[in-house]
Amino acid sequence: MKTAFFKHSVIAAVCASLALTPAAGAFAAGQPLPDLNLPSLGTVAGADLSLADERALGETLMRQVRADKTYLPDEEIADYLNRLGWRLVAAGRSQPFSFVFFPLRDASLNAFAMPGGFVAVHTGLIVAAKNESELAGVIGHEVGHVTQRHIARMIAGGKDSLAITLGSILLALLAAKAGGSSGGDAAMAIALGTQGALIQNQLKFSRDAEREADRIGFQTLVNAGFDPHGMENFFARLQKSNRYYENDATAFLSTHPLTNERLSDMENRTKGIKRAVYPSSLDFYLIQARCRVLQETGYDGWLKVSRYFRDALAKAKGKELAAAHYGLSIALSRMNKKAEALSEARLAAQSVRDDSIILDKNLAEMSYALAKTASEKDAALKLSRKTYERYPDSAMAAQSYAELLWQAGKNTEVLKFLRNQTALSHEDPDYFAMLARSYEATGQRSLAFAATGDMYALMGNARAAVYQFDKAQQANDGDFYTMSEIDAKLREQRRIVLDEEKDRQK
Repeated sequence: MKTAFFKHSVIAAVCASLALTPAAGAFAAGQPLPDLNLPSLGTVAGADLSLADERALGETLMRQVRADKTYLPDEEIADYLNRLGWRLVAAGRSQPFSFVFFPLRDASLNAFAMPGGFVAVHTGLIVAAKNESELAGVIGHEVGHVTQRHIARMIAGGKDSLAITLGSILLALLAAKAGGSSGGDAAMAIALGTQGALIQNQLKFSRDAEREADRIGFQTLVNAGFDPHGMENFFARLQKSNRYYENDATAFLSTHPLTNERLSDMENRTKGIKRAVYPSSLDFYLIQARCRVLQETGYDGWLKVSRYFRDALAKAKGKELAAAHYGLSIALSRMNKKAEALSEARLAAQSVRDDSIILDKNLAEMSYALAKTASEKDAALKLSRKTYERYPDSAMAAQSYAELLWQAGKNTEVLKFLRNQTALSHEDPDYFAMLARSYEATGQRSLAFAATGDMYALMGNARAAVYQFDKAQQANDGDFYTMSEIDAKLREQRRIVLDEEKDRQK
């Protein structure tokens, strides 16, 4: 087995083994937490993988994830997931990492933790959740995996059997993704094959890790004020509907021998707890509607979801009514029906009294899209600027305003705005993409190529980054500091390319 292939197989298998599985139930808010008597896996420290190394591994993986077609660079969804995720993180124990929650455009019901505090959530999971507590329960479970450093433990504890074990599990998961019952049968055949004993040992470790993540997720969910029955309800429904999801990795994981045991644990923990109303936030419904639209990538899909929202309007009220109008607005915009999209954006904003950055941003964008005169465009820009000023720490408000400025041809203002605000992460490729096009429009070629190089570097494409930094050097129209920085970045990306070549040759 080549080293590079082994390394990527280990990473993929470890992440897959921590993918969504039924989490433990929660306990009623305000009630004392019981002693769960779950087995301890020992110290949370991974002896063979330091915190810095685990974070670096996670950042490397994130660069690869951003280059994948399922990665969804959507500010609204990412912003919501991070607000929800950090509400859960704040309700738990001290954290070893700064968490990053991000969406993947995938209709399957799944979420998974990666090394270093990165947590992926499939759009299908968000759409399928009946309320915010169900979604929070799943994310809380993944937070538990990160908090307890399960990936570090698996790497440290695998020893000599790690390659065979993780490789076999990876093959099983890939077979399950092949589709249909035959895929599931193939997965089980692999799992019961010649490496069966080793796989059983690894799954036993995974069972303990899942139970520990259940415990942490359970306590976090309760402390954050969500419905303790959320996860129990979600996974009970998932189990009943399993035949519909058998093509997904979730289906393979849901056939894990502990699935029924976990559901029983959830029921036992919530037994006797009175049912109460835990209202979902307006943003939950809005983001759910947005995910329903963005899961589709063509006109027929957008038409289908637009019909779904039109049907929903007949019976929806309050927050759900606003979400139906909002979802319809997004779908109509994708279908290039700008006037109807703006009308629905206005109706969405009028449907609720709650302040909503999502609705305000959408209204400004739809207004600009339909604007024809200079005065109409200026009015839309002012609306977008007002939204940003109301929410100065919001990345989505900042990105939206910068985007509209660029569309208006105000590139000097774009550059000034981007350089002087802190809401947008400098770890986001989109930030550098926005810089690059405005540098290009203002004739600053070295900076334009360099910003594009930064974008590719964050996306994990070192070869493309080298090309851009080399072009930046050739343009040579920056000051001494700028050109020195470009030279350093070029050398770093060339080193990465050489390392990748060495890995491929091993």
